[in-house]
Formats: sequence, structure tokens, C-alpha cells
Amino acid sequence: MLADRKYPLSLAAFFGLYVVAGKLGLSLAFVHASASPVWPPTGVALAALLTLGYRVWPAIFAGAFVVNVTTMGSVATSLGIASGNTLEGLLGAYLVNRYANGARAFDHSQDVFKFAGFAALLSTVVSATVGVGSLVLGGYAAWADVDEIWFTWWLGNASGALTFTPLLVLWLRDWRGAPSRGRVLEAAALWLTTTLIGLAVFGEGLTRFGLMTLPLTFLCTPPLVWAAVRFRQLEAAMLVTALSGIATWETLRGFGPFASATANEALLLLQLFMGTVSVMVISAGALVEERRRVEQEREDLLMRAQLARAEAESANRAKDEFLAMLGHELRNPLAAIISAVSVLDRLGQQDDVAMRARGAIRHQITHLGRLVDDLLDIAHVTSGDIVLTCEPLNLATSVQRSVSNLASTGRLERHVIDVRAEPVWANADPTRLNQIVANLLTNAIKYTSPGGTIRIRVGGEEDQAIVGVADTGIGIPPSLLRHMFDLPVQGDKRLDRAQGGLGVGLTLVRRLVELHGGRVQVFSEGPGRGSEFLIHLPRIEPAKPVDSQSVLRVVGKVASAR
Repeated sequence: MLADRKYPLSLAAFFGLYVVAGKLGLSLAFVHASASPVWPPTGVALAALLTLGYRVWPAIFAGAFVVNVTTMGSVATSLGIASGNTLEGLLGAYLVNRYANGARAFDHSQDVFKFAGFAALLSTVVSATVGVGSLVLGGYAAWADVDEIWFTWWLGNASGALTFTPLLVLWLRDWRGAPSRGRVLEAAALWLTTTLIGLAVFGEGLTRFGLMTLPLTFLCTPPLVWAAVRFRQLEAAMLVTALSGIATWETLRGFGPFASATANEALLLLQLFMGTVSVMVISAGALVEERRRVEQEREDLLMRAQLARAEAESANRAKDEFLAMLGHELRNPLAAIISAVSVLDRLGQQDDVAMRARGAIRHQITHLGRLVDDLLDIAHVTSGDIVLTCEPLNLATSVQRSVSNLASTGRLERHVIDVRAEPVWANADPTRLNQIVANLLTNAIKYTSPGGTIRIRVGGEEDQAIVGVADTGIGIPPSLLRHMFDLPVQGDKRLDRAQGGLGVGLTLVRRLVELHGGRVQVFSEGPGRGSEFLIHLPRIEPAKPVDSQSVLRVVGKVASAR
């Protein structure tokens, strides 16, 4: 790092700036030649250490030594003062880096106050104490004057840190930026207003009109707050420095609210006032910048959310279009295959092997046809193309009819089917309700071994009509329960995919139930413990008188009973 070509130039630049600022500050020394109420070098040192790192300390030490050895005192006292000034800068920079976000201390209002406490009020004690001690030990200051010299030294360094460090740090960081073109006239008006107010408050302008100047120092703050709100912190810091220069010049001329005291006291009061104003303005600018960043982040998040939503909607549309295309494209070959099987039934061999082969083909074609129908229905439901034709239905009668229809196909022959249905009414589409029940029964058949039991229940609970389908099948792992009604995606390892299905039947069940204003639930105690699906639909009053007695009907291996 020390071999960096810019390092010698940085040292030289800050050394020169420190010397010029130090000579300017000592030209305003009144209580002692080495103690000034205006000390910009503290701001120079802190800005250098915060922006370029601790490696620039030699420039600070050399600058402080040259300033003091060419002003007053011996080489020994100048070395002592230079050591104190360097330690002050290193301690202030360390504390700010450690607790106030370093060079970004002016980005947040709380860090601005931490900077003021650590760098301006605390670390400057080191320089004042070491410097005054060096002068006393060297015989260049009397013990009787230590209090006044120390206070002037400390407050001058503190005001230098508060006024000049923000300006230099913000300039080194943001000097390439510029206000927008639309604000050029506003910036010019701001500078003109600040200058006129500074000359009026600290000059002789208001005195000539017989106005008391002291209570009117608050007039300096509105243009500075204007700068903090409308412009960058850099512009606000520049205005604070410019106003401080005007106030210092007019105070030295004997004008302004602080001119009634001695020259040293007047400058101390002025620097205390300007340091306070600087902290207020920079913290206000930090608050404004924080709000701008928050608003920008909110806009960015909103934009990303809108883009993500658009992408999701586009992907969803693409999925629906693909499902619709897949269903339509599969219908034609399926129709041709089933027709060919029918022809083979009439013309082909009639031995057992050929008949079983054709039966297997017909069974698989039927299964594939149901899958295609489900895919098309899901696409239609998602796109809003399905319109329900609802009417008052006795769910007990409708569900028994659905079970009977499925039993007539022979698919229930290998299971015990237990149906218990109580009369309960709901406003539903008969075709879609039959599809819902058929899909749940098909799902139960698929995962229940031959000889197992499938129970269908119909009943009511308060304002809900409930249809339940339970089985004694392989059950569902707890981790899959909340995903049972989701449409599978690539790489999905759901239970139904492991058994050879697409898993679209349950997805269609949920969407059709939701179209009816209801909801669907699934329960399982785990693998091997079976599962239960419950359909909840809004219950309505019976459309016609019915027998309220519970109905029991068992289809399959157990005789029917009533």
C-alpha cells in the first residue's frame, strides 16, 4: 500500500493544506500565539484519516510541527504539540471508525452526533492537554494562563472538527456529483440568500436600522435547512463554511451579535454557535438522505415485486396454454387408438392372451383419457373458462349416485365400500360435484390395497355441508400433507408421482371446490395409516322435504343395508 503512487501525492497535499490552514488559524490567536479559537487543521486531519486511512499520519505530524516551529516555541515544544495534534486525529478517527461508521458518519443522523461527541469533544482533549503541557514545560506559557489557553485550544479544535471535517469528507466523496440542471437558479438564490443574511446578521446592516442583532442569529438557520432539504449534504456543508467565514470576518471588524466581548471570547462564542449549526444542518441532511434512500429502496422493491408478479403471471399463462395444448393434442391419438382397439375386438383373435392385451390397452387408454380431461379442466378453471351451473342438491343422493356410477365400471370390486350419507343440501353443479367425488374415490382406489376399505361420509355441521372420503391405504407422510393439492412441478417427488400418476386429480378437486365457495382438507396419521379427504361446502336449507333418517348403503363386498 505504501508503494502506491498516489500515497506521496496525498501526503504532500494534506501536508500543504494543514500548513496553510494552521497559519490561517494562528493568525487569529489572541490569548497565546499557539492557541487559536479558530483551528481548521483539526478538520483537515480528521478528514484525511477518515478518507485515506491512518497511513497519512506523517503528513499531519509534519504539518503541525512546521506550523508551530515557525510561529513560536522551540523544536521540543513543537514536537510535543505535533504529537498531540497527531494523536488527537488518530484517536478521533479510530473512535469514529469504530462507533460512527467512519467516512460514512454523515449518512445517518445518529452517527453525526456520535462524530460530534467522539471526534469534536473527546479526542480534542488530547491535543489541548498535550499542547498546553508542552508550552508550560518549555517555559512558553505561564501556569496562571493555562485555563484560558487550554479552553481556547480545545474549543477551537472542536469547532474546526465540526465545521471543516464534514466539508472535506463530503467533498472528497461526492465532488464529482452536481445538482440537477433544474436547480441551478435555486442554488444561486440559496447562495445569495445565505450571503445577504450572513452580512445582515453579523455585519453592520441591521445595526443601522436600530435592530438588536443578538436575537436575530436564528435567521441564519432557514437557508441552511433549505440547503439540507433541497440539495446534497455537500452543498449544505459548503454554505455552513461560507457563513462561518462571513461571520468571522465581520466579528473581527467589531460587528455582529458577539462583538461586544473581547476578540478571543467573541470568536469562541461564534465558533461554538457555528459548530452547533453545523451539527444541526448535517444531521438534518442525513435525515433527508435516509428518507430518500428508504423511498428509493421501496420503489426498487415495488418494481422488483411487479416484475416478479409479471413473470409469475406469464409463467402461469404459459403453463395453462401448455396444458390446454397438451390436452387437445392428446385427444386425437387417444381417439384413434381406442377406435383401433374396438376394431381389433371385432376382427382380431379371441383367445385369452389377445383379449387380455386389448383389455389392458383399453384400461390404460381410459386412464390416460381421464388424465387429459383433468389437465384440460385445470387449464379451464385457471383461465376462468369454466362456468358452474349450480342448483340445490341433496348431497346424500348425489354422492350415492356418483359411487354407483363408479361401481358400475367394476373399479370398486376389489375394495370394501362403506357409504353413510345423511340428507344435507348445498348449491352445487351436479356434473362438477360428481367429478369431485369420482376423483377422490379414484385417488383412494389407487393407494388402497385390494381388500381395503374406502368410507364415504355425507353430513352437516352447523352451516357446512361435508363430504368425506377415507381409506385404509398407504397413508401420507406429514411433510407432504400441505402439498397434496398443489400442481406438481419438475423434480416433484410427491407420493402420487411415485405411484405413476400426474397428481392433477387432487389439484382439480381443490379448484373445483373453491369455485363452489368451499374448501378441501386432507388428514393422515402417517405412512401405512390411511388418509381422509373432507370437502366443505356452504350449507343451504332443503329445497324439498326429505327423510331426515340417516342412510347406510354399502357397495362392494358387504351387502347393502338401509
